[in-house]
Amino acid sequence: MPSGRPLGLLMAGTGMFLVSSDSLFIRIAQPSSGWTIAFMAGVWSVPVVAIAAWRTYGNQLFHEIRKHLKILCFTGLLASFSTTAFTISVTLTSVSNVVAILAAAPILAAFFARLTNREYASRRTWKSIAGTAVGVLVIVGGSMSGGGIGGDLLALAGISGYAFNLTIWRRYPDLPRILVVLAAAIFIVIVTSIPAAPSTMDSDAFLATLAMGASFGPLARFLLASSTRYAPAAEVSLFTPIETVCASIWAWLFFSEIPTNATIIGAVVIVGAVTYGITGPASEVVPELDPHP
Repeated sequence: MPSGRPLGLLMAGTGMFLVSSDSLFIRIAQPSSGWTIAFMAGVWSVPVVAIAAWRTYGNQLFHEIRKHLKILCFTGLLASFSTTAFTISVTLTSVSNVVAILAAAPILAAFFARLTNREYASRRTWKSIAGTAVGVLVIVGGSMSGGGIGGDLLALAGISGYAFNLTIWRRYPDLPRILVVLAAAIFIVIVTSIPAAPSTMDSDAFLATLAMGASFGPLARFLLASSTRYAPAAEVSLFTPIETVCASIWAWLFFSEIPTNATIIGAVVIVGAVTYGITGPASEVVPELDPHP
């Protein structure tokens, strides 16, 4: 079994593959609002993750929560923002646009990691990041005439929150990852509870949010949060194009949602840039990690 950096990259890749299913389930759950979809996914997640946390820590669970309470609240609130923004964005613009924009994560994660954790990405990683930025600009530029710019900007806001969370998880390697996922689920429910309208959902929507919240979502987020224990945030974020490619394929296969030329060109640029980045040596990392938040 791989260990160290390879293990972290494997976790990141697997987590992103699982996350790619979110856009498919969101489309199935429509015409329910993004607020409602995020709320119900959170509702399903809370008991599932709470049981997993209890089985992990037993009678020490509340001690662990109190020990890490402040940082858990902060990362949970940030995760609720990024998840809700992503969910709503899929209801406002094409899946291909949203998931391609999510590939902006590397440049954002590298910036936040350098700012907060003193992790310095290699020159190769920065070249990859520059290529990713070009691809994202191509996609957003193509949407400005198509009316999907609001959804694109929400996707960009959501991935910014995710990228910053990567640096938090990296900075606190001893932060219990199962509690990170639990905090995210709880805050998603809190943040979306007022605008959500679960009574408007049909059976397909309930089943779609059940799949999102009770299985794929928690496992994916646990893997992504855990990956930052072994690999730098900028390198973990380089795996976001797995979601870009897979989610676009799901939308094409299940909903005949054909990507625009701008989206295809931008996605090709992004995937090429990221492939170049992750096939190189490890980034130069000079972290100042605090194991005691």
